Amino acid sequence: MMKCDCEERIGLEINSYNLFINLKDFFEQQEQEGLFLDIKVDEPYYLWRNGNREVAYYATKWYKCKCCGCLWEFEYPDFPQKGFVKKYKDGIYNGTQVIDSKIK
Repeated sequence: MMKCDCEERIGLEINSYNLFINLKDFFEQQEQEGLFLDIKVDEPYYLWRNGNREVAYYATKWYKCKCCGCLWEFEYPDFPQKGFVKKYKDGIYNGTQVIDSKIK
């Protein structure tokens, strides 16, 4: 029987290359062991709107835990821009930040 450790893990900011590599290796290993599924990222984490223009930023990866159903959002860093890992315990993505701008 497979068992996950999602309950003990938290989302975090990725502010170093070593942390990024450790997290990337962890998620890839979980996928290889059949514990996580690499699923298609289909919603942006950031959406900026101005009239009929939109700019959307999507995470690099989403992983779904087969045991507990937890969804993990993984944005690779592009230093000096930091990355992040976010956890959605219920498996439902609700992380999109929407900015509506009115430029005149």
